[in-house]
Amino acid sequence: MAAALAAAEHAAINGIHVEAAWSLARRAVRDTCCLVTMDRDTVDQIIEDVDDALRVMPRSESQVFPLHSNRPEGHAPSGGTETSRSQNSENVVRKLKQWYQDSCQICATTLFLPPPRHRYSEAAHIRAREHGGPDLTENMLCLCPNCHVLFDAGAYVLTDDLGVVDTVTGRLQGALERHPWHYINPDDVRHHRHHWTSRNAGARSTGGSTGRGRE
Repeated sequence: MAAALAAAEHAAINGIHVEAAWSLARRAVRDTCCLVTMDRDTVDQIIEDVDDALRVMPRSESQVFPLHSNRPEGHAPSGGTETSRSQNSENVVRKLKQWYQDSCQICATTLFLPPPRHRYSEAAHIRAREHGGPDLTENMLCLCPNCHVLFDAGAYVLTDDLGVVDTVTGRLQGALERHPWHYINPDDVRHHRHHWTSRNAGARSTGGSTGRGRE
């Protein structure tokens, strides 16, 4: 839709086109919601997420990048204020948790809480921030607190085909749950696995500890 608006002006897609396209799409979503049996709260949350993303998107005439793309070629350019980066990170985490409805991708556990929280989950970086891991859905997993600790400490690693391996027992736990829209960067998966398998092997040979703090 944004591309069509830009094409009509013989221009590259920019923030104004995306905002105009979303305005039309938002109205269509609300109208459709009235015709089907859909949870209105869920629809409103999706709309709010996109609204938040558009607020931090540049509105200049220059070409813009896709919002929080899950493809490697969709990485947004570096730079910007700390506030914008923080807002972008919050949007990414919110989208990730929404995809899985706060269900853990490893053990499928969902923690239910009283209102207003209702459910709880945590966003875990695959490649740790301290190792240059970006705040993108392709580098994040939606996990329960227990699996988050185990993953961050290297007790769980992922295979290239996204199987979950328990490094303590050496057993394959099963396949990682993955939403159809959730692209996971294989380079980040390999970085996490190689970091912890080499570190754990070194610790076993020296009798040292492998633990580290939460991200």
